[in-house]
Amino acid sequence: MRVAFALAGLGGLNAHGAGFLDTARAWGVAPDLVTATSGQILVLSAWLQGLDLRQQLISADRLRDQTSQLRTLMFGYPGVFRPAYAEALARFVAWPDWRDGPFNVLADRLLPAQQYVPVRSEADFAQAAATLNGTSIGVVFNTYDPESGTGLLYGNDAARALLPSEKAIANTHAAQARQSAAKRDLRYASDVAAERALHPITPEAIKAALWLSLYGFTRLPQGQMDGAYHRASIISELHGFDRVFAVRPLANGWRGETPQNWFEVQDWTTEMWFSVGYKAEVDALKRINDLIAAGVITDPKYKRVDLVEIQPETPAGYFNYFVERGEVYENAVIATELKFAELGLVRPTEQA
Repeated sequence: MRVAFALAGLGGLNAHGAGFLDTARAWGVAPDLVTATSGQILVLSAWLQGLDLRQQLISADRLRDQTSQLRTLMFGYPGVFRPAYAEALARFVAWPDWRDGPFNVLADRLLPAQQYVPVRSEADFAQAAATLNGTSIGVVFNTYDPESGTGLLYGNDAARALLPSEKAIANTHAAQARQSAAKRDLRYASDVAAERALHPITPEAIKAALWLSLYGFTRLPQGQMDGAYHRASIISELHGFDRVFAVRPLANGWRGETPQNWFEVQDWTTEMWFSVGYKAEVDALKRINDLIAAGVITDPKYKRVDLVEIQPETPAGYFNYFVERGEVYENAVIATELKFAELGLVRPTEQA
């Protein structure tokens, strides 16, 4: 059985993926390929190095500090990003271009797009690239080019060997879009016959894959940024696998009391944004599964994929982004063990 993990990254909830990965290792569930977005790229790198993910992600000092979110807002996240105070001051005293209009001149200075500056070292990116390229497990992650509106995939040699380079079924939408004289959305029509190319994993690619919108848009690495803004999960390419574990950090639906204030509405907006992207990612896979089960599709080019979803049960909470919490990790462990048990898997220590 060919198994793939699909890890969706989101600051403050990367502990969800970490809990899943550690539990998979404890149960002896090994993937042939792993896709990761955003912060899960570094979580995967740490997991491949055999590091303690809980210790790597969760700071006991920040958990005990009730003002940790406020400190992150004001002073940044140590080793990850700092506030762009110096850049804001330089922008404020720079001579304005009044051709942009007085409103934009003021907005660019008082409410700039750049709120923080990334501070991870070049050595951090180099180590992650070396780890992801050096493993025998296939690894794929994504970036997003906001100017063209397209996403790019990066992968190691193991991933190239596992993923097909040619489509089993031609992309007729792509053919029609490219022949049309009118403007058409080509984001999902990259090629008629070829699958989306996997670019080599480099330190610069990882830097781009971790570039948040809060870092601004003027110094994007290679003109690219965090791919989770485009695709929170990378699943549609995994149609050739027998089982896919989709590890998404947000609940399916809003449990409990509906949003009552501005902060809860912002949380709801974020969760809807990620959930809609996820549902689009798995829609075709689920539809094909249904059509195969109904006997409508019998062509051997199609196969049923066992999609196993690992997700939390409650909303994230507006003030829980960025700061990783132990309860998210522990809840992921519990949810993963329940799923493994449902699948009839047995933890190795229980087999003796």
